[in-house]
Amino acid sequence: MKFTNISLVLALVISGSSTAYAADKHKKDNKNKKNKTLTELLKNKVVAKGLLTFYQDKKTGENLMLLNNNQLNTPILYFAHTVDGVTDAGHFRGAYRETKIIEFRRYFNRIDIISKTARHKFDPKNPISKTQNANISEAVLASIKIEKEEKGQIALKVNKLFLSEALHKVSPWARLNDKNAKKRFNLGKLNGKKSRIISKRSYDNNVDVVVDYVFNNSNPKVYGSKAVTDPRSVSIKIQHSFVELPKNDFKPRLDDARIGYFTQQYDQMTSSEWAPYQDVINRWDLTKKDPSAALSEPIKPIVWWIENTTPHEWRKTIEEAVLDWNISFEKAGFKKAIQVKVQPDDAKWDAGDINYNVLRWTSSPRPSFGGYGPSLANPFTGEILGADIMLEFVFMKNRWVYDKLYSQGAASLTDITAQIEGLKCSAGHDLQQGMMLGKVLANGSSIHEKALLDEGLRNLILHEVGHTLGLSHNMKASILWNEKEVYDKSLTKGILTGSVMDYTPANVAPIGVAQGDYFQVKPGSYDNWAIEYGYSTALDDEIAEKQRLNKILSRSAEKGLAFGNDADDMRRPGQHIDPRIMIGDMSSDPVAYATDRMALINHTFGKLKKRSLTEGDSYQQLLISANVLYGQYKKQAEVISRQIGGVYVERNFVDSKTASQPYTPVPKATQKAAMTALSKYVFASNTLVAIQPLYTHLQHQRRGFSHYAKNEDPKGHKMVLNIQKSVLNQLLHANVLQRISDTSLYGNEYDLTSFMEDLTSSIFVDEKSVNSMSKNLQIEYVQRLIKIAGISKKSAYDNLAKASALYQLQTISGQDAPWGADDSTKAHKAYLDLIIKRALEA
Repeated sequence: MKFTNISLVLALVISGSSTAYAADKHKKDNKNKKNKTLTELLKNKVVAKGLLTFYQDKKTGENLMLLNNNQLNTPILYFAHTVDGVTDAGHFRGAYRETKIIEFRRYFNRIDIISKTARHKFDPKNPISKTQNANISEAVLASIKIEKEEKGQIALKVNKLFLSEALHKVSPWARLNDKNAKKRFNLGKLNGKKSRIISKRSYDNNVDVVVDYVFNNSNPKVYGSKAVTDPRSVSIKIQHSFVELPKNDFKPRLDDARIGYFTQQYDQMTSSEWAPYQDVINRWDLTKKDPSAALSEPIKPIVWWIENTTPHEWRKTIEEAVLDWNISFEKAGFKKAIQVKVQPDDAKWDAGDINYNVLRWTSSPRPSFGGYGPSLANPFTGEILGADIMLEFVFMKNRWVYDKLYSQGAASLTDITAQIEGLKCSAGHDLQQGMMLGKVLANGSSIHEKALLDEGLRNLILHEVGHTLGLSHNMKASILWNEKEVYDKSLTKGILTGSVMDYTPANVAPIGVAQGDYFQVKPGSYDNWAIEYGYSTALDDEIAEKQRLNKILSRSAEKGLAFGNDADDMRRPGQHIDPRIMIGDMSSDPVAYATDRMALINHTFGKLKKRSLTEGDSYQQLLISANVLYGQYKKQAEVISRQIGGVYVERNFVDSKTASQPYTPVPKATQKAAMTALSKYVFASNTLVAIQPLYTHLQHQRRGFSHYAKNEDPKGHKMVLNIQKSVLNQLLHANVLQRISDTSLYGNEYDLTSFMEDLTSSIFVDEKSVNSMSKNLQIEYVQRLIKIAGISKKSAYDNLAKASALYQLQTISGQDAPWGADDSTKAHKAYLDLIIKRALEA
């Protein structure tokens, strides 16, 4: 026992001595570190010199970042983009995430990283400019202790900075009142210990830091897609870029409502004008080598690199499509403004490097786009500093979501992609639908399929390059030709719309009409005009320059120069008012074009078995082909519906020489034509009757247990009703019904009562035997009228809409079943009367 006690005492003494020694050594080490010079502190560390210089410890991976004193209190452009991620978490390769201005500011023994908006402008000559910081919140993103300062250089430990979400929120933002939160994929919490800085690129004017962020969720409720290996641990790679703001004589160019560029928005805080805005457009700094020449090469052209991941057989087509933008730049006074090169296979630079503009390809398990063309611009001037274009291999192939759409009554393509689309360009989605539609209608012709592929790819490249030149979408450009001219190659010559920035369908000719261009393959007249405004060389005299730009803009009412972008388009029910600003439409008479397309689709359904079934294969081709046709039919029904209650919008400025006005209701004849078309192709009892023989063959190719817990039978009633509901969502939207009444005050001759009577008559046809499709539609319509009228529950509709809905209910209830009607029709009428009666008596 004594021996044991002595041993224990000795052990405690030795342990205590060891602890004391370790603590003492730690203090000495810290003291030694403090006494070390900066040179000694950085000795034997891996260096990456550039705008910001990094030194990394070879053993621990700890990073020191050096700041020069002259970099303090100086605006720097911060930019974050996804190097690699999963679309389940809102990330995909090449996604531009965030751009902001930051400053490094000293506060005693620490450096604060501050971000502040550049939006608010003050005239320095105005005394009120002294209050320019009032009530504007700066964001303190991080605060870092200074490790060493010597000879104008400041050393900071930055691992914790980059391994956190201080600079950029990598995980999705929480959504208020998110009813689907439990159904969404949840990354979990950021694990700083597992996350790591994996690379750094340093240049004189910028530095990139790539971080692999690891998120852990120990008990995920939603597993995510097959792209997620294990939902408990998800990796997202983000590149943080710090870019020195250019020191040049770049002159910003003001934005204008008549033309569509991405912008930097500024509020003139000391202005007394009615529109105190000084927004500028995003554009490249193109300067002529010879300022006196009408046509000159730029001093610094816009150079695009085709990434070495691009299939060889597509490189020539892509190059030609990019270079076709030089057509527009020549009209702005530049030749060879855009150049194209191919990234060598042994290139030492990475495609994500902001110093290179790269056309990049990926083949993702769950692609969220077909093409995506973002750019990075200086928030102070709008000067574009770099750009990338991401292209999905799936755009060229069948592998996408078409096998999962429609045939089991699923949602539309728009509904599915909206969850991940956000503000990304979905032109690739629409183009791929068009290409697949063309393939279905081409009847196996290799010549037509080659034309579709070539023209579709050219159109996609033109569209995405247009974005990187600063151009926003133009959904109004499709009104260039009428429904007959658009198929005439001798007229169109590769230009189907005013702008490649529109979303248009594959221009497949109707029955009996010669095939024209499938897709637009050259910049349109709007594109030429927009590039002229954005890039033509400015005059030195400020007044003369303003007059020059106004002369260009004054052409906005000319044919082919129509403009309306996403802020005005009508793709979502009830939103916006001009039916010409719509995706999926084509021609100046979209109703006529759409009905031709629907007739062609009905005709094709009858031949689809023969075209799509191959001995020894599954029914997958038939399924996808039918889904593509159905999707296009649904889209054209939606295009037609936007005419009713629509208002044409013009943004031409005040001009006493013209009779233009901002708002003009759609003519009654056009609205009535739309109603007639919907009656025939959407509300009629024989709607999509041509697809019915296919229901017995619309079978998914089985993949293990992939359709577990899902009934795989085709749901024909739901498919037809989904089209009808998508149209009713627009026609009976509260905004549309109110607008029909409001526009009667300024020119609309198709009043609310007339419209509602026409709608009821098209849905309730006097038939002795009402088929099941019509019954479905009639019940849906009556239930909506009850909701609008607000007789059982409070209604959000205006009073005139309530009264009109109630009158239609009374009309429907007051009608007797046709003489000689069958029992099924009588039972259906009795049910309608019952639900109307219950609603009225509630």
